[in-house]
Amino acid sequence: MISKIFRPAIAILIALSLGIVFHHRNKITIYAQTLPVTKTASWNGNPASDNVINYTIQLDSNAAISVLSPSTSTPITFATSGAHTLTLTATNMWGTSPATTLNVNVVVPGTPSGLNVK
Repeated sequence: MISKIFRPAIAILIALSLGIVFHHRNKITIYAQTLPVTKTASWNGNPASDNVINYTIQLDSNAAISVLSPSTSTPITFATSGAHTLTLTATNMWGTSPATTLNVNVVVPGTPSGLNVK
């Protein structure tokens, strides 16, 4: 039973390292030149009074990544284009917060067509 309630990290931001990212509420689009593309997921840390031990972030159904507090970022690799979901929770000695999510759409250039030699 959770005897102390604490707030989850309330925002996940994708830090720019390459490509262009457009953010709209809990949905972003990443324009990548090639795949896989690695971005840095970062979030607002919980207040010290929440006594967060670690954050857990997961991309789709891939293995979750544990990030020890007070760190609030980790690299995330998107191997495929299309729709993805990042899920983030915070854990302290009393339990785990509700998840916050971010929907991510990864877009790469389309395949050229009409190649021909005359």
